[in-house]
Amino acid sequence: MISLLSALLVSLSLVTMFFTTDSVAIQFTTGVYLAFCYFVPGYGMLVSGIVYGAIMDLALNSIITMGITIIINILMFLFMKFGSKILTKHGAAILASCLVFIYIPFLYFTVWNSVEIATRNTLVVKEVIVDVIQLSVSIIVFEVMYFTLNKTKLNEKLSNF
Repeated sequence: MISLLSALLVSLSLVTMFFTTDSVAIQFTTGVYLAFCYFVPGYGMLVSGIVYGAIMDLALNSIITMGITIIINILMFLFMKFGSKILTKHGAAILASCLVFIYIPFLYFTVWNSVEIATRNTLVVKEVIVDVIQLSVSIIVFEVMYFTLNKTKLNEKLSNF
């Protein structure tokens, strides 16, 4: 089951690779990953998040960000599994989606280190805009999947796997 969900996440991510602009990728699958983290019992989605994040960084030729992607996906999983017990599931999804902003300081100090400061600052502004779009889309996708899975009772079938 987990391998199928990983394959689904990779497939969706590969399709959304077409939405890249100037080496900035908007991943629309974050909301799908968050919904699966919430609905699928156990720790299988943790492995799935690590695998799909690593594969996507390899596909985007961004090996330098693979470690931070894995860390972010682990944190997203933990926020959805344990944060939804402290907060509401919707609050946990919002906080987990905000983790994409961790990329900005990482990119600033590692990837863009050789670029002059003015260009770096421009890249930061562009990345913030992209991350706000990704945050918004992730929350919308999570909410749509949450209400759809609850309304159709598919969440019970997911929890049986």
